[in-house]
Amino acid sequence: MSEKPETSPPAGIRRRTVLQVGAAAAFLAAAGPLRAQEAEQPVVLITGTSSGFGRLMAEGFARQGARVFATMRDVSGRNAPAAEELRALASGENLSIEVIELDVLSDESVTAAIDEAIAGAGRIDVLVSNAGIVVPGPIELQPPGRFRANIETNAYGAMRVINAVVPHMREAGRGTIIQMSSALGRAIDPMLGGYCASKLVVEAACDALGYELAASNIEVAVVQPAGAYPTQFQGNGIRYWEELLASLGPDDRPRLDLYAQHIEAMLAGLEPDASLDPQEVADAVLGLAAMEFGTRPSRLAVGPYTDGIDPVNAAHEQLQTDMVGHSPFAQLFTLS
Repeated sequence: MSEKPETSPPAGIRRRTVLQVGAAAAFLAAAGPLRAQEAEQPVVLITGTSSGFGRLMAEGFARQGARVFATMRDVSGRNAPAAEELRALASGENLSIEVIELDVLSDESVTAAIDEAIAGAGRIDVLVSNAGIVVPGPIELQPPGRFRANIETNAYGAMRVINAVVPHMREAGRGTIIQMSSALGRAIDPMLGGYCASKLVVEAACDALGYELAASNIEVAVVQPAGAYPTQFQGNGIRYWEELLASLGPDDRPRLDLYAQHIEAMLAGLEPDASLDPQEVADAVLGLAAMEFGTRPSRLAVGPYTDGIDPVNAAHEQLQTDMVGHSPFAQLFTLS
């Protein structure tokens, strides 16, 4: 029997090399804008800055000297206090933070916010796509709209913002997109099926984007918090659960009772871990943004459960290497 032919993928098909090749392909066209921007104040747009990681990142980037567009929905309503706090902080510490209305569920809102940022700063160097929700509960008891709410905000909302920003980054000659995901984009937590599904969508979309945008000198990285960091995120999740409970009719009560122990475990899991500091995640994002193009990992897990997530990410990276290396796209990602 003849030996099996060599089928290993061409060297350097990994996502990191794809991005480096994209940078090389775009270098001549982008060199002028890149050199012109190096000495300028970095421009960062962050979604979901009313609390939690987003709020901490807005402060952190601004304290490092960036011009920050801190976006959130309902700045004149429920999030008015958060918006005013950020504005007061910016004024008191002389930080460059501008609060903008942005609802990731609305095409019009996203377009208006991005247009406002571009009109003010001329470009967006770094997008941190952070806005997200968790709508928990047994899938059986969730009307499709409630299950879908996770995906509408966390996945479709994220892609809506990214798609609005990419043309401006391409015109500027470079850009960095940092997408907030979760360890639950890799592992499934019962009673959080909709949330896990939304993060699986985000993970897949960002893999594709990383390849697709490389030649435009736009880098995509995913951050996976791996722990129950104490933020308003969990509290909002409990609020969504209570809304679901209130909407259930008498016919649903017997099924609800069947899930009594599951619900108890779910609520315990939504309790924030007071031993964790959300600043750790914010600092990780700031560090990721500061890395040189072509050196960023495609994924960065942060938190107490990284030992479980990192091997999964490594296995996924190897799978991508093999698949792309044997696909029609391989020739697009190798230098001649």
